[in-house]
Amino acid sequence: MNQPRSSTVFWLAGLPASGKTTLARHLLDYLRSEHGADCGLYDADVERAIGVLRDLGWSPSDRIATIHALAHAANRHQVGIVTLVTSTEAERRLAADLLGEHLHLIHVHAPEPVRHARDALRTVHAYRTNPAPDAPELSWSDPEQPALALDTTASLSTTLDTLCTFAAITLANAASP
Repeated sequence: MNQPRSSTVFWLAGLPASGKTTLARHLLDYLRSEHGADCGLYDADVERAIGVLRDLGWSPSDRIATIHALAHAANRHQVGIVTLVTSTEAERRLAADLLGEHLHLIHVHAPEPVRHARDALRTVHAYRTNPAPDAPELSWSDPEQPALALDTTASLSTTLDTLCTFAAITLANAASP
């Protein structure tokens, strides 16, 4: 994959309704306003509805194609932001293989009761009470070594401060020779 030298991809992985999209949108706004960064946000739910993933489901081959498509799209920007369950270590390794040192995996976590409560407020539910046999949440394992782990039961402002500080340090390190 051809990568601009300064590309950075923040990949937010977590179970449905853990807070990935909310955090990603805030991160996008922060990076644009505070860093003037050329950013692209690729949320798997949005991309499945209207974007590059609209013909893909959750089968193992579709999940691989999803990772390829989102990694490629995010890598076109100075800073790419991806939200995707990315449920297994093999899926996370694939993203790492595609993006190399440009990938910064962020594990977004919230306990099941919190995810259920959040999902109940959505018009389109991400958390399925009876998921299909190939649903990514059924094969979920916590990432072994994420660059950052966020527990979204903390206040939104605390979680965003942690995320934005991490992003600022990461971008500063990427800019230094």
